[in-house]
This record gives sequence, C-alpha cells and structure tokens, in this order.
Amino acid sequence: MEGRPWLLASILAALAFAWLQNSSMPGLYLLALKAAPLFLLAAHALRSHPGNDARLLAGMLTCEGAGSVLIDHFVYEGTTLVIIGFGFGLGLFLRHRRPVMSSSQRALVGALLLVTPAIAYLLAMPGARMTALFHGAAAGGMAASAWGSSFPRYQVGAGAVVIVAASLLVIASTSFEAAQAPAIASWSLFFFGNLMLSTGVTAELRARA
Repeated sequence: MEGRPWLLASILAALAFAWLQNSSMPGLYLLALKAAPLFLLAAHALRSHPGNDARLLAGMLTCEGAGSVLIDHFVYEGTTLVIIGFGFGLGLFLRHRRPVMSSSQRALVGALLLVTPAIAYLLAMPGARMTALFHGAAAGGMAASAWGSSFPRYQVGAGAVVIVAASLLVIASTSFEAAQAPAIASWSLFFFGNLMLSTGVTAELRARA
C-alpha cells in the first residue's frame, strides 16, 4: 500500500466497477468508475519511472480509459481514442525492439499483425466492419510490437495478447442480443491485460534504471 498506492487503488477501483456495474448506482458515477482503473494505472506509470517511456505508457492507458467509457455511447469517438492509445503503445514498444528473434517468435508477431484485423473484420456486423478492421489492426500492431520488444514477453507480450482478446470480444459482443455478459468479460480482460502490460513495463524500466 505504501510502495504502490496508485496500483492498489487501480485494482480496487476495477473490483468495485465489476461489483457495482449491475447495481442501482447512477450511470455517470459508473462511467467514472469504469475509467478510473486505467487512469490510476497511468498515474502509477508516471510515478514509477520518469522519462518518455513512462509518458508513452501513461498516454496509452489514459486514452484506453477514456475510450472504453465513450465506446458505450459514442462508438466511433471511443474507438478512435482506443486506437490512439494503441498508437502510444506501438511507439513505446518500437523504441525497445528486440534485436534478435527466433523464427517462431517472428511467426507469432506476423500472426498478431495480420490475423487480428482479419478476425475483427469477420466478427463485426456488416455496417461496422471497417471500424472493426482499423480497431483490430491497431490492437494487433500494438500486441505484435509488444511481443517483439525487449520487455518480458510472458508479462508484457502476454498482457498485450489479452488486450487483443478483449478487443475482439468487444467487437463480437455487438452480434449478441444480450451483450451484457460479453461486455463484462471484455472489460475485465481489457483491464487485466493492461495491468499485466503496464506493471511489466514499469518493473523493467525501474530495473534498467
């Protein structure tokens, strides 16, 4: 609690949102509670390490937090913010490219980059397929760059893959008539992936410093 108060506050806010989202709490407060976990992760990143890397990570988390709120009511604006957030992540991971990768790792990077937008396109409803394609391309590009970066793969890279799974679930949930359960699962995955990714990045940056 004393060492990482922002991280603890983020986890508690996420648990509170998961518990209260089906309650009678007014919608405006729920929207703020939905964004708070990612905003608090951004604050944790900025407090953990100075420099441009932490700012890029915080920019990614902030845009994702705001976009995840807007996307429920303003789909295009929310998706745009999330895509911008993935762009910050892409910029961060390209600054730390891994110099050497095995053939299997290169194959996975290529699959994330190419297959993710294709799946997103196929999962989306006909009228939203181009938006889903751009969303999938941004998520896949961010995850591919994370997996190909010098950050720990099984925390940062895996967290990025979880974010991709959450993004695809968001797109798929639009095809369900009762989308509440997929929406709950997708947000939980989205937060968990960002928690893995951001804590992995900040821990590695501190270790290098």
